[in-house]
Amino acid sequence: MNSTDQMSPLTIIAIFSGIIEASALASLPFLSDSSQSIYTWFLVAFPFFLTVLFFLTLNFNHESLYTPDKRALEEEDQACGDAQDPVTIALSGASAQKTIEAHVLNALSKPPGKEHRWLFYNLECRSRILLSVRALQKGDKIDF
Repeated sequence: MNSTDQMSPLTIIAIFSGIIEASALASLPFLSDSSQSIYTWFLVAFPFFLTVLFFLTLNFNHESLYTPDKRALEEEDQACGDAQDPVTIALSGASAQKTIEAHVLNALSKPPGKEHRWLFYNLECRSRILLSVRALQKGDKIDF
């Protein structure tokens, strides 16, 4: 798996459950009868409670399960930056450039109303990008 691939929360739950089941296969025959009973109940209950906790989190705090890139895109959709207050987004990692490109394309795809400003920091290549989008006004000078 590449470092840029994202693991879903259900994948993490499956990994934890698999570790528990693998440890049971290796250690259960060596435990006493009373310990085997307790450990068997743990093996049955742990994946169930882990899954219940996942769905409770999904129900009450679903935003915590999104990757930062998706959360930043949602904040961009909701935020209307003023001309004095740009929305600041700092990104790092292998997909930082692609995420910045997605933000720019998203901003350009919307019809411009009042001025919106974003300030992007690409921490990987140490660059700062200021994007300002507004409708053209009568009398605006266009230089080519």
